[in-house]
Amino acid sequence: MESTGKVASEPSTSPTTTLTGRRMGAVGMTFMVIAATAPLTALGSNVAISFGAGAGIGTVGLFVGVAVLLGIFAVGYLLLARYVRSAGGQAAFVSFGLGKPAGTAIAFANTIAYNAGSAGMAVATGYFFSLTMKQYTGVTIPWPIGALVVLVLLALMARRGLPAAEKVTTLSSLLQFAFVAVIAVAVLVQRPEGWTLAPFAPHEMFSGNLAVSLVFILLSYAGFEASTIYSEEARGGVRSVRRATYASLIGLTVVFTLSSWMLAAAFPNAAEVAAADPGALVSGTAEKYVGTWSAGVILILITISFLGAAVAFHNMAVRYQFALARAGLLPSALTKTAGAHQAPYLSSLVQVGVSVVLVVPFVIAQVDVFHTLFPAIAGVTSVSLMAMMIAVSVSVIVARARGRITGEMFASRIAPAISAVVMTVIAVLILVNFPAVTGTDSPLIIALPFIPVAAGVYGAIRQARSPESPGIEGFIEKSHDEN
Repeated sequence: MESTGKVASEPSTSPTTTLTGRRMGAVGMTFMVIAATAPLTALGSNVAISFGAGAGIGTVGLFVGVAVLLGIFAVGYLLLARYVRSAGGQAAFVSFGLGKPAGTAIAFANTIAYNAGSAGMAVATGYFFSLTMKQYTGVTIPWPIGALVVLVLLALMARRGLPAAEKVTTLSSLLQFAFVAVIAVAVLVQRPEGWTLAPFAPHEMFSGNLAVSLVFILLSYAGFEASTIYSEEARGGVRSVRRATYASLIGLTVVFTLSSWMLAAAFPNAAEVAAADPGALVSGTAEKYVGTWSAGVILILITISFLGAAVAFHNMAVRYQFALARAGLLPSALTKTAGAHQAPYLSSLVQVGVSVVLVVPFVIAQVDVFHTLFPAIAGVTSVSLMAMMIAVSVSVIVARARGRITGEMFASRIAPAISAVVMTVIAVLILVNFPAVTGTDSPLIIALPFIPVAAGVYGAIRQARSPESPGIEGFIEKSHDEN
């Protein structure tokens, strides 16, 4: 049925169950999204792995190609943003077009993925904090203690809401950008002949293991669409969401394209250097062109980078839990808000508790952070991300076919169809090459992506068996307005 352009009837709310609007503008949302990708750490992990085990220097050109694909995806889902405003983010979009069970399935899967992401980023912060302390003081602090400090910090921020998170993520992002810019200028001055157009040549872009490169490039953009999660709290409504989405996509593309091009320019054989030791590619470039002093600075900035990512993932998980609780699918206590900013503090504290539960087994088992924990997080996140983007694209097409939205042919049908098909192909590549993606053939790690799948199945069944539940869509604001 065609929307009338009016705000749909909403459930009764009180100050304790409502997210206050106008708390975050487009700039704040942009940095929250960028921080979730941890640009500097993605450069030292995802990009370096793509250089060494994927398409080599062709990674640079692939960033542009993937950005175009994500831009096409954004055209369709931002059309839905004119009709949907919900803390349930993409899950609400899926529910709008494909029905409550599908939307709830995505919501539960994303809740698992973002909780795992926040826990993983907290561990990474603790790990690099430990390395930083050892570098500057000689004192070895176990990474679990550093991770615990991060989780306590997240708990303390629970009542301060988005303004506090916005400050942390903005600072984190700007520091990373500044340092990468310093390295890029140094490489440009000292080795200008390295900046050629070779990385953009088709024979380079489609060389090596294309699947590995596509996976890690997509993971570098993980969360770029998350601005919709903050739509209920956004100043400027859909305009802010749209601006934040495109600003973060453009910003990340510029940063990743220039920084990966910088790595290709820094060495005559960058792919071989990365293959020998992916983890040393960025630090080696900095030490060679900026100075040995940069090694310690990189550790500090990576620690800050992961802290910003932990804050960003934490807030995304909190809002999915809030939306599910408001729909009656999780305990209602998670809808409680408090403080001057009406922050969902109970959901925030629960997310911290979930992170502790997720991390403790890894601490007890004394696993290797990079070879066990990170692959586990990558597997869970990649599966959930691809499932969500495919479902959202299909939802746009179905919503248009049912007359629930209006829009030009390209935005409502062609663009989402292209993104759905290409994303499905990439999802298949992820599953087929999963051991290469995670860097391990451990049955335990390979089985972990089934956790969000199981959560999604549970969510769909729970919603189907609870017809009285409004679902994620039940708390959507529908309007043709651009506000």
